[in-house]
Amino acid sequence: MKRIVTIIIMLISINVIAQNLSECGIDNNPKLTQNESEFLNKYMNDEQKKGFDFTNAKVVFVTGNSAQKIGTKIEYFNNIKDWNKNGNKIATWVVELNEEEKEKIKSTGYDVIVTYWVKLLTKKRKQRILNELKSM
Repeated sequence: MKRIVTIIIMLISINVIAQNLSECGIDNNPKLTQNESEFLNKYMNDEQKKGFDFTNAKVVFVTGNSAQKIGTKIEYFNNIKDWNKNGNKIATWVVELNEEEKEKIKSTGYDVIVTYWVKLLTKKRKQRILNELKSM
């Protein structure tokens, strides 16, 4: 009986997440919608989020093996949707920023950098990303 209840709860939660996902990534506005914020807060585990709360966040998405490309919100969520079809998740992380970097990113109007499919993000590349944000 406990297994049946657990399975039912799991199926309901998967369906709710899938419904939220269909409403994500419909534009390239870096400010997340409520659905996008809620989805990412559930999608990423604590290690990936590094304590970040996506509510009302303005996000810059970065991709490529060495974080060489600024991505878009549509591309990001399309990646999640494609991988979700097979029950998989994408490799995605919130970039940890020190206090100086947090001030630098806030001055550009963004709140956080989210990577996807990035294998290596060097300090030098992180600084380049922060500098690129100023010109956006």
